[in-house]
Parts: sequence; structure tokens; C-alpha cells
Amino acid sequence: MKSRLILFTGAVSLLVACSSPSSTPPDTRALGDVTAEPRECGLISSDAIKIATGLTEYSAYGTTIDMGRRFGSCSVGGEAEGEQGLLIKMFEPSPISPEGLENTKRVNRGNDLPNGLGPGFVARRGNAQGRSIAFVYGWTGDYEKLLTINIMEGVPGRDSAADAVEFFRQLRPVLLDERSGEEAVDVG
Repeated sequence: MKSRLILFTGAVSLLVACSSPSSTPPDTRALGDVTAEPRECGLISSDAIKIATGLTEYSAYGTTIDMGRRFGSCSVGGEAEGEQGLLIKMFEPSPISPEGLENTKRVNRGNDLPNGLGPGFVARRGNAQGRSIAFVYGWTGDYEKLLTINIMEGVPGRDSAADAVEFFRQLRPVLLDERSGEEAVDVG
């Protein structure tokens, strides 16, 4: 009887192993131009949102700063209640001190942004629901402006931290460069 049970258990294990779905191939699509048309929140490419978040159906809500002349934030969530995808926020002035930024980097075990992207870091943290968020905090040298990019992780095979860095790389010249305050971003 024991040998039949062992044989049966082994056959079931083999059957389960053979019939389990193949692993999802990595999603290596480039985000492309993160400000390309069509846009959400007046600035963020809907195609880049779909690739980075995996959301095909979502709602986006944008805010402005400087009396509506410049981009303030873009919050993207899925159709299911509480399903977050992407949050991009511009702060001017930064609400976080240089010491606070350094502490946030240390607590979240952040890594400096790649060379040429200026001061900032990329890290991961958990949220209240136990999900992981990849995020970038980047700022101007004088700490006056802060740009944050948060992407809810969960797209199979996708590196959300790399996507957050790519969003930052492309949005930095538009939102953080010293001359960016002179250019209005239509958030209509």
C-alpha cells in the first residue's frame, strides 16, 4: 500500500510539474517618449503608462501648480477601487529637507541615480497593502524643486525601478531644469 501511495504521489507531482504554465517572458518593451501623445494629465504618455503599470483600463487625475500654469501631479489608478499604478508629483518648494531626503534614501536602501541625472535616488518600499512600490526622488542642486515618481510593482517580468528612472530621465529637463519654470505645461 505504501509503495502505491508513493508511486501515486510521484505521478501527481510529475503531472503538476509538467502541466504548470510556463514562466512569463520578461517585458522588455521600451517606455518610449514618456511625454508623447496621447497624454494624460497634460504631460504623461498614455502608452508609457500602460507599459509601466500593465493597466489597460485606468483613470488619471492631474493637478497644476503656479496658478495652473505648470504640471503639479499625475495620479493613475486602475478601474478596481484602490488599484494604484503610477504617481508623479512635482514639489516647488520641496517639502523635504536635505537631511530628510538623505534619511529616506538610507531607510529605503536607495541607490544614487545614474550619472548625469543629478541628485536623487531610486529605491523600493512597501505600502499598507503589502505591495511593493518602486520610486525615484530627484531634486535640484539647491533643493528647491523635488520630483517624485512612484510605480506600483506587479507587471510580470518588468523592472519598475528602471521604469521609474526612465520616467525621471525624460521628465527632469521638462520639470526640474532651471529654465523649466519659464515654460508652461498645458495640463488641460
